[in-house]
Amino acid sequence: MFRELNLQQDNCVYVVEHDNQTIHFAAEELVRYLGVVSNCIITLKIVEKYDNRENGLWVGLSNDFLATTFTSSEQNPYDDEIMIDVSHGNGWVTGVNPRSVLLSVYRFLFELGCRWVRPGVDGEYLPHTDFRSFTINVQERASYRYRGICIEGAVGVEHITEMIDWMAKVGFNSYFIQFREAYHFFERWYSHLNNPHKSPTEDFDVESARTYVAAAKHEIQKRGMIYQAVGHGWTCAPFGIQGLSWEKWEEEIDPEIIPFFAQVNGKRELWEGIPINTELCYSKPEARSKMVKEIELYASLHPEVDLLHVWLSDGSNNQCECERCILETPSDLYIKLMNELDMALTNRGLGTRIVFLIYHELMWPPENERIVNPDRFVLQFAPITRTYRQSFASIGSVPDVPTFVRNKLDLPQAVEGNVSYLKAWGNHFQGDSFDFDYHFMWAHQKDPGYLQIAKVLYEDILHLEQLDLNGFVSCQVQRSFFPNGLPMSVMARTLWNKELSFSHMAEDYFISAYGRDGMACLEYAMKLSELYYELNLDQTSDRQEIDSKLLFSNVNSLIHQFETVIEKNSKQDNLCHASSWKYIKLHAGIWQELNHGLELLDGEDVVQAQRVWEDVKNSVWHIEDSCHQVFDVHNFVGVFDQVFSAKRFEGRMEG
Repeated sequence: MFRELNLQQDNCVYVVEHDNQTIHFAAEELVRYLGVVSNCIITLKIVEKYDNRENGLWVGLSNDFLATTFTSSEQNPYDDEIMIDVSHGNGWVTGVNPRSVLLSVYRFLFELGCRWVRPGVDGEYLPHTDFRSFTINVQERASYRYRGICIEGAVGVEHITEMIDWMAKVGFNSYFIQFREAYHFFERWYSHLNNPHKSPTEDFDVESARTYVAAAKHEIQKRGMIYQAVGHGWTCAPFGIQGLSWEKWEEEIDPEIIPFFAQVNGKRELWEGIPINTELCYSKPEARSKMVKEIELYASLHPEVDLLHVWLSDGSNNQCECERCILETPSDLYIKLMNELDMALTNRGLGTRIVFLIYHELMWPPENERIVNPDRFVLQFAPITRTYRQSFASIGSVPDVPTFVRNKLDLPQAVEGNVSYLKAWGNHFQGDSFDFDYHFMWAHQKDPGYLQIAKVLYEDILHLEQLDLNGFVSCQVQRSFFPNGLPMSVMARTLWNKELSFSHMAEDYFISAYGRDGMACLEYAMKLSELYYELNLDQTSDRQEIDSKLLFSNVNSLIHQFETVIEKNSKQDNLCHASSWKYIKLHAGIWQELNHGLELLDGEDVVQAQRVWEDVKNSVWHIEDSCHQVFDVHNFVGVFDQVFSAKRFEGRMEG
């Protein structure tokens, strides 16, 4: 009955693995971490069924140990639920599906005091403890179904695989790889765009990106995570045009496909020369048919994809103005396309679920068309124009959706304005849905302490249920743990349990990440965030209401005073704590100089401000190798290049 992997039997972990790689991996992870924290030999035994006469820790599906599942007789395969019943080294660590089993193992380790404050080995805080002295009882169902992250920013393959590894440890259950090859995100890293001091990787190409995607998929599948894919590129791929990025297409266009492009201002052409930003003439059945066939082919070749995103272009104010298209709204034509896709997939016997997008012109709901088969589809709300200085908690009355005017798009920044479109869609689709949001695309770079963005994120997640959204997928730079990973930890933990308090999570995080003086770090980060919230780097006019000179001075004093705390903690024996202090020291140095540049900019000394910014960029480029695991330099430079741009400043002066 037993197949022993280690003949020493001091402590046993039994796994009823059902020949499932995720359950087996869960057991291996439990053995590995228990060996480290307890400093003892753990034996792993693979068994066919549960035997209550054998003492030890048992890992497997809930129905291996219990007559029924925990709370639902019809469990959705994307829902996660765990049960831990362990006393003095004996008991169960279980879940309702293989992924939940893995999450249950990590939760058990969390209860023992293990923490993962950022991706990578240096993000692991592992206490020395005897797990046999603990009694742990947990039975929980995740607050939200969809808990995921979407690739963005500049990434190497190691950044992605380490992120996926970290995500499972903290309770996420889904990863989304945009595009087919995610080429542009890898290109930013391997070509070292925005860092002239580094040379491009010579052998990086599209095939390399495909290899990296395959490596990421392997890690996703090993953990049983929900795999989401594609999104961009469906409007150009059916016509033989690669949609690898937001770059312009330099090759000739076959004249036969031009009639399928949207007609805008009397012309049919690639929108601003960019394939993925180009809409089609969707009133043409043949245009929709070509898209459907392309999507159907992809779905048939990639059964590993759980959620296939089918989006239109990434442009705006570029909808077709031909005499037939103007008779229907973009959303009506989009839903017509979705229904035709559903029929094609059904006829082919493909159960692939499709994610459709509320974004740009598609924020307006359809007037006539309706989704025929809601079970096939998941609605994705993507309020990309919203502010991140305001959360869903601040919503009062929701305004009416304005009348749709073709190619005159002007979406609101206010959260309630964005939510008004979601509410309008709710009258047309009551199926599965999640929020696809951008807290860590740009806004986080303007919050140096990460506390303010963490609070907005926390409040957003708390209010998803009130908006009838069953989860959250964060479209973000992957390396967003600089100076700390609090917002990412808050995202993971709140999506799992929306009853947790923000203050409790913040204190737990900073003590785990920094050890002694962790609470001083929390106070420092909080003050830094509060000061820059008042300074408001998104504000481009009328700053007379604040004493910005005093605020900049207070930032400078805060960083200078905290340098003594950083220095006191510069030599730590614990790798996790040592790395956390290293990163916060690098961050303090960057922001002391950057704060000076921003003060000059605020004082309208543009030339000197830009000189300081150039010095800051050079400093950041030189230290990138020391912090690339946690800090997306490409994204940071892009954000602050825009802040310091003369064009932006001129706009402020005019205001």
